[in-house]
Amino acid sequence: MRRKTILALIAFSIIFVLTLAIYITHFKKGTGLEEIAPSKEPENVPAEFYPMRLPWVMEKCDKRTDMFYASSLPRTPEIALKVNVSANIGGELAEALVEGDKIFLADHQGVYALSREDGSLIWGVEVYSDSLEGRAISYPQPVSKWKTLGLWRFVEAYGLGKHLYIGTSASLENDAYLIAFNKDNGELIWKVKLESEVNATSKASVTSNLIVAGGRVFVGSIRDEGYIFCVSEDGILQWRSKVGANVRGLTYGPDVLYVTTEPSTKLYALNPKTGEILWTFKHKTMLSTPIYKNDRIILADSGGNLLAVSLNGTLLWIKSLGISGDVNTNPYIAVDNYNIYAVRGLGERPRNLFKLNIDGNVLGNFTIENDEDGGRPLVSNDVVILPVKSHNYNKVYFLWKGLFKLKEFKFGEKDEIWMLKVSAAYGEIYAVANPTTLYKFADLTEPLIDDVKVGLDNGELVINASACDRESGLHGVYLVYSFDGSDWNYKPMDISIRYIMEPIGGYGFGETPIPYVAKIKIPEGSKRVEFYVFAISNVGNYKTTKVYAYLIHK
Repeated sequence: MRRKTILALIAFSIIFVLTLAIYITHFKKGTGLEEIAPSKEPENVPAEFYPMRLPWVMEKCDKRTDMFYASSLPRTPEIALKVNVSANIGGELAEALVEGDKIFLADHQGVYALSREDGSLIWGVEVYSDSLEGRAISYPQPVSKWKTLGLWRFVEAYGLGKHLYIGTSASLENDAYLIAFNKDNGELIWKVKLESEVNATSKASVTSNLIVAGGRVFVGSIRDEGYIFCVSEDGILQWRSKVGANVRGLTYGPDVLYVTTEPSTKLYALNPKTGEILWTFKHKTMLSTPIYKNDRIILADSGGNLLAVSLNGTLLWIKSLGISGDVNTNPYIAVDNYNIYAVRGLGERPRNLFKLNIDGNVLGNFTIENDEDGGRPLVSNDVVILPVKSHNYNKVYFLWKGLFKLKEFKFGEKDEIWMLKVSAAYGEIYAVANPTTLYKFADLTEPLIDDVKVGLDNGELVINASACDRESGLHGVYLVYSFDGSDWNYKPMDISIRYIMEPIGGYGFGETPIPYVAKIKIPEGSKRVEFYVFAISNVGNYKTTKVYAYLIHK
């Protein structure tokens, strides 16, 4: 009896295993996915999936370039380039302008273009001298790529538009020039003399920043007359307007040119087409170079106050924050679409960076080390770059939303400690650390994609994947799919896990992949599906998986 029972159990077990095997091979094949070889290849990532990537063309001209990079920057970038330069303009560092494949820089005697890829010299123009002897012993080299103008005038301001423009000083006996160069090869396009009045107290010499807006180039000049000059981008003098004192700061709003002068305490609004003064705002102390943003003119004054003026010239608000600036009246302020970032340089230590909303309410601050002084910040949609210097070093902080430190980089040069000039373009960060050194910081890594899985759920295809980006965070993760050989279709994948507050650095930043999921309804009658996943970072680096292919059994 016992033996019969054992035999019966063995027989039952064998029948059960065979039945289960038949069920798995038949039922699962009939209602599931069978992996096959793919017939399609991944395609190039379409342009619409990239983050916005902008040049850096001017100071104080529009929302993209007044120390605001209207896109994303790497959170923890690496040094991609270090190159010798010449970037001393009258005791202040030049700011790298970047457009296309070129970096444009100037020193007090000339202007030049470098390769954005490797920093090599493309062309240079010696404006001051008629000899290249000085270039032979200074950077950047080689001398064979330089040409001379011999105008005996110093470079005082520069900027990009249709051409590369520079404004010069006066010579001993004659007025300044505004000059246009071909951006590709440095050839002279035109030069316009910025003539002063016959009875002027001195020759016109450029003292302000240079801005390009609405097809026009604007610069300001020195001394009692305080001229603003407007020249078309084709080299035709449009007008000259007199406001008095040294013109220091220009910025452009919609159809209005805003001007401050030194030692005047006034802010002027001018018609950019005619030079007519539309209104004047009178303050108690000297005003900084203005910033236009969201129907407000943001300034600092010589007492360290931060203030906002309306479009009709009335004071909106004023805050006593100890805001500092440079010798050219550029305030250590940057403004994005919603917030103002202002560096306190007066009062007790340690100093700090204030974050305010556009109405002047303080939202928070970041405190720097006790012996450090902050410089002019650069803001993006997510990362704020804050340059600082102490007695022994200069460095940059990389701050998340202006409040939380992501990374800092201390520069190695110790012979001369300068306040850095920073700029941004195409998701890269440029820092002029001293008159002879330019750094480029960039995200050098691709995103990581891991653990791709596929399944079926009530007639839907369910794809799971994990992804992250170590240096910049993720701009997006996408499923790209095709049924029965159709064109590729794109679907954003959703984050499977959300937090109450966005993590510092954003979702997908760091080395730990986070889960993403996408569901697709299978079209009636479809027999084959192919798909792949791609992840793109906040600066445009991307990673694509292999193509997965399956037969669909129903």
